[in-house]
Amino acid sequence: MRTTVILNLKGGVAKTATAVNLAAILASDYKKTVLLVDADSQCNATEFFGGDPVKGGLADALRHDGDGGPFAAASIQASNFPGVDLLCGSEDLMDLDLTKVELQSVRATVLREMVQRPAVRERYDYCIVDCPPAFNAASTAALIAADDVIIPIKLDAFALRGMGNLMRQIANMRKINPSLQLSGCLPTMWYNSPLIVEAEKTLGASGLPMYPHIRRTNKVDAMTFAQEPLLLTSPRSAAGIDYREFVREYIERGN
Repeated sequence: MRTTVILNLKGGVAKTATAVNLAAILASDYKKTVLLVDADSQCNATEFFGGDPVKGGLADALRHDGDGGPFAAASIQASNFPGVDLLCGSEDLMDLDLTKVELQSVRATVLREMVQRPAVRERYDYCIVDCPPAFNAASTAALIAADDVIIPIKLDAFALRGMGNLMRQIANMRKINPSLQLSGCLPTMWYNSPLIVEAEKTLGASGLPMYPHIRRTNKVDAMTFAQEPLLLTSPRSAAGIDYREFVREYIERGN
């Protein structure tokens, strides 16, 4: 099983759109079994796939007094999309900051314990973690468990300047999880303008691995209202085509 974290410390860069479309395409086009972990207190991925946080989720597992791995595994529930299961997010994740990790009132290793369980590894081909726009207890737990990281990035000056801080955080996490790799930066909401094209070239010249961009389209916003991935709502839209190409490359980079 490959565990991938979708992470950026900046909001509004299409992290959740990337996570839900990645999970759906893996399940539908490639017939893979996918566990989607919602590590964001906004719970958008949970809501998108019809999860019920009342039945338990990541926040409960992080605060569990005993062995959190089995507890997290037992909290997995089926989504409304075939082939995708959920470990739900909830508003309770908002209260779990890094101070609680340092005080050991949060088990930061709970996701690693969960993905290492044979019952989970044998059941799923992929585990995708949708992270919040913050470096907190939930994103720390995700990076401890992960094989690799995908960074969706909107190509503006603020996002490019923030990449240095994000890369430092990922480098620091390798002290705990030495096998953690950067799968690639994924430019999102791309459109053809000289500034955007130049920003994409600048990011690529930095030496960081890159995925092909996802073009901007209002079909992504429409998808969130429909609560169905692009492969159902707008498979021939620019973003629908681009996400399929992204997933193809994502699979190839994991082989």
